[in-house]
Amino acid sequence: MRHIPAGKTATERGPREWFTGEVWMDPSPPRKPEAGVFRVFFTPGARTNWHTHPEGQVLYVVSGRGLAQAESGPVVELTPGDVVTFAPNEKHWHGAAPDSCMLHVAVNPAIATDGGTEWLEPVSDGEYPG
Repeated sequence: MRHIPAGKTATERGPREWFTGEVWMDPSPPRKPEAGVFRVFFTPGARTNWHTHPEGQVLYVVSGRGLAQAESGPVVELTPGDVVTFAPNEKHWHGAAPDSCMLHVAVNPAIATDGGTEWLEPVSDGEYPG
């Protein structure tokens, strides 16, 4: 068992190379876990770039309203309690709705790989429904 008390991870501003808009995140502590767990707060209209994960990703929406889209599908509205799963290497993005903040917990499995994210191009204003 590994217990990480609240407040033991430093909240950091999300890198501008990965996000559009203002995003704050609490990354999981360093050390190779079986999954990276990140609490991510998006301000209205903020969103990730398109990206993939070698072992997929699970999102759990805690508060606010958000949006998510896989490259092959429609934009989906997210509300508290929703869970979204992305398959390994599925190109996707997620973020806040244009008029609402969103807080989600992202879980990135890292069993066979380092669980890294391949960051791609920004989601254009034309792709983002705002």
